[in-house]
Amino acid sequence: MKKIFLALCVALLAINASAQAYQGQTAIGANLVYGSYTESLGFGVRFQYVPFDQIRGVAEFDYFSGHKGRNLCDINVNAEYLLPVKHDVLYLYPIAGFNYTMSSHKDEFGGKTESNHVGLNLGAGMEYEINDHFAASLEYRHTIIRKVDQGVFALGVNYKF
Repeated sequence: MKKIFLALCVALLAINASAQAYQGQTAIGANLVYGSYTESLGFGVRFQYVPFDQIRGVAEFDYFSGHKGRNLCDINVNAEYLLPVKHDVLYLYPIAGFNYTMSSHKDEFGGKTESNHVGLNLGAGMEYEINDHFAASLEYRHTIIRKVDQGVFALGVNYKF
């Protein structure tokens, strides 16, 4: 297993030599998200900025309208390290960052419980460059919070300017 992991790291570093995420690039986007805790679809908006070549900062807001009375809003600040798979077209990236979650839950008697949590995000994603301004993305991140752990799948479109 260690040999496979080492070979994967070496391959990713070799591929990385031709990355095309340039310092100063910015983008805005929208995501269709699915949360495992809320068991529902949601909507997200995001802002991306590349402060250093290949490293992208992302600020994101997601809203999940509840299944079984669960509603959730989360704010994420993540870092992504872009690894090109196909030159200038397809990228893979690991995700690591912080999360602030506001959740509410209605019980069957009409009572409502609200709570706020801080957690960590870990995940991975893939981005396909459609043209110079548009890109499509698919990602999974797991938000690690004591009582509200949630896996989030996101399908998005980004506009680069």
